[in-house]
Amino acid sequence: MNNIKYYYIALAAVLTLGFSACTDEVEYQGASPVAEDCIRASFTSDGGNYTVASNIQAITGITVTRENTTNEATVALRALPQSDSNFQIPASVTFAAGSATATFDIPFSGLEQEELYTFSVALDNSAVDSYSESVLASTTGYVLQEATWNTSLGQGIYASGAFGQAPCEVMQAEENARWVKCMTPFDSDYSIVIKINEDNSVRMRQQALVWANVGLAEPQLVNISIDHNYDGPYNNYDPETGIITMAMSYTCAAGSLGMFVDQVLVASGL
Repeated sequence: MNNIKYYYIALAAVLTLGFSACTDEVEYQGASPVAEDCIRASFTSDGGNYTVASNIQAITGITVTRENTTNEATVALRALPQSDSNFQIPASVTFAAGSATATFDIPFSGLEQEELYTFSVALDNSAVDSYSESVLASTTGYVLQEATWNTSLGQGIYASGAFGQAPCEVMQAEENARWVKCMTPFDSDYSIVIKINEDNSVRMRQQALVWANVGLAEPQLVNISIDHNYDGPYNNYDPETGIITMAMSYTCAAGSLGMFVDQVLVASGL
């Protein structure tokens, strides 16, 4: 890792009153209370990361709770702007009389496998106690639909510009023979998916590579993504040598760790 590059607001309020206001009594009006029939609904969690199989077409069991459980209640739902159009947010969720929880599903379609998508949904304001600090009036989740990795291309090598070389098994996707997955080259929890286009250019979403000491107080989760600002010999697959070459941006929670050239040897080729 020695070659990693590290790159009174003044508020004023003026209240102008006539001289008579000095002696007039002004009635204080507090904030409007929550309506008595408000069910005080909230999501149980703020989304999360969902990795689903290739045959799954819905995120299931999104849970909403409420404090006022006396009657049956239907709460309208709305998709927030950051929600991808691939998700069909239902119009509402219904609580049974006496029930403190209700669940709903979010169907989706048209997801390209091994890419990350976002859903974000909010409860209708009338069902939420906006004065509560603990309420979750909306929830955002991230969905990745996995490809089916059932064909081994044999032993390959992942050569990281930051961490050196590591042997790894290279898998091929059933859905697209030009998608490859380098199995856990540097960390037993993280594999790297690379997509090779028909013109032999390559692309990939941001992915975690390894937990590593990068000169900070604690180890950091290092993420990588292709930097498409580099042309020439970078970001392509050479079918004659079986080598993928990528200009890779390395980042962690503290920020950028620099750009490195990574290569993958696909020993048996595609």
